[in-house]
Amino acid sequence: MAEDYVLLAEARKLGELIGNQDAIKEYRELSRQLELDIGAKSLLEQFEQLMEQLSMKEASMQPIEIAEKQKAQSLQQSVAMHPLLKKLIGSQMQYMELMRKVQEAITAGINQPEAASAGQIQQPASKLIL
Repeated sequence: MAEDYVLLAEARKLGELIGNQDAIKEYRELSRQLELDIGAKSLLEQFEQLMEQLSMKEASMQPIEIAEKQKAQSLQQSVAMHPLLKKLIGSQMQYMELMRKVQEAITAGINQPEAASAGQIQQPASKLIL
């Protein structure tokens, strides 16, 4: 049980380190701005809803109409051109890349604890998803 406490304490420290990264701070700030920008939020919600509808149609083998495809393209372009959404998407990609690297480092430590403690993190033999 003492091992669990140490592990969880270190995990909290890792979470704090991650939370203090510039990419995370920027993502949080842009997310707050999105909540305040009704137009951008509405545009993003419309796009997400339409994409979900189209995915469900595709999964159930229903045809997707040309008008639906055109609306999806139009909304996608509007999202991509909106300054706040463009920044938010870029920030989200940075966040996801950071988390991917963190996950790889954790996996390397799990698979090769001796090498990780010696500072020689190598590619893991197999991927363990946490």
